[in-house]
Amino acid sequence: MNTRLLVYIVLQALCLMYFLLSAGTFNSLGMVLPSMVEAFGMSWAQAGFGFTLLGTACGIVSLAPALTIRKLGVGRTLALGTVLLFLAFALLYTAQGVWSYYLATTLLGIGYCFCGTVPAVHVLSSTFRRRSTVLGLYFTIGNLGAVAGPLLWYGTQSAGFDWRFYWLLFAVASVFVGGFCTLTAGRLRLHAPQEQAPTPGGPVQWTVRSALGTVQFWVVVFAYTACLAINTTTHSFAYQHLMEHGIGADRASQLISLSALVCAIGSALAGVAGEKTPARVLTMVSLGCLGVSAATLALADGPLSLILWMVAFGGGLGFSYVGTAMLLQSYFGQRAALELYSIMMAVSTSAAIGPALGGAIRDQTGSFAGIFYALAALSAVLLCAVAVLRKPGERTAATATAVAAE
Repeated sequence: MNTRLLVYIVLQALCLMYFLLSAGTFNSLGMVLPSMVEAFGMSWAQAGFGFTLLGTACGIVSLAPALTIRKLGVGRTLALGTVLLFLAFALLYTAQGVWSYYLATTLLGIGYCFCGTVPAVHVLSSTFRRRSTVLGLYFTIGNLGAVAGPLLWYGTQSAGFDWRFYWLLFAVASVFVGGFCTLTAGRLRLHAPQEQAPTPGGPVQWTVRSALGTVQFWVVVFAYTACLAINTTTHSFAYQHLMEHGIGADRASQLISLSALVCAIGSALAGVAGEKTPARVLTMVSLGCLGVSAATLALADGPLSLILWMVAFGGGLGFSYVGTAMLLQSYFGQRAALELYSIMMAVSTSAAIGPALGGAIRDQTGSFAGIFYALAALSAVLLCAVAVLRKPGERTAATATAVAAE
């Protein structure tokens, strides 16, 4: 097969996989949870802990796909992830209680890790020159799955099917989509990408160890962690929170799906803007929007606040995917990009405390508002940190230039 054609087929396969992951994991589990809570007699703290296990497993195992990609290749990494996804969805379909729910969400997080953004960002960044644009396209198509998931849930409920049938659909879909990804990506031979030309005020290449020693790396990581915390916590409880504020189930589903549509549009805009706009600006936009979304969701006191939440949450989330990935690459280059991105995913596991804490707050106070206000404050702090961030090595290079001039 022509290599150029294969590259675009792989892009389609990876986008389809992210579509499936967006539809069946973080973005719709929160909508299925009320039915599972009722079926298993769970508390909301227990339900939120399952979400925490999903995010924790996804983060902690993030270094594993980097290792398997280096040692076994992308195809085998995706094959392993496909098996894990099928087992997770099948276990959700057959779950009989809290512990099987916990095991299923843990496997789902691991499968997400092996099939999701870690291998995809590596493959796409290594095969396309216009990295921002192609990453924007990947996240745009994938995030449309976040639109489809809630609508599919509402559609199956309206048709008289229960929550088990919903998970069965994803178990079957994971086999077909995962097989497509494995067969296509397994035939792609990746070559080490050429580094971009050196820019004034910054080093050409970074190793993993040297990057880990910079403040900039950790600010980017914690910025992504804040975005992920708002993402997972919102998707855990927004559906239930909106209904507790007098919004019907059908309208709540529509609002969540519309926010996902805005997210897809935001990813597209971020991908295009990223070719000209600094990635730091994209990251700041995402943190600001997500902070506003958390605060307005806590209020949920009228149509205007709900529209603002929907636009801010979707737009901020869309910009966060492209902004943080591009910020890492623009600061530290491609040499260690796979490992650094994986480390960022692993550290961002701490965001998984959001759903567990939110569930506990709900059980104690009767409302989810407290966790959303806390996340808004966290976002504001990280926004200020990114705003004063300078490119690593910039100060050293500027000093050296001044000394040479003297």
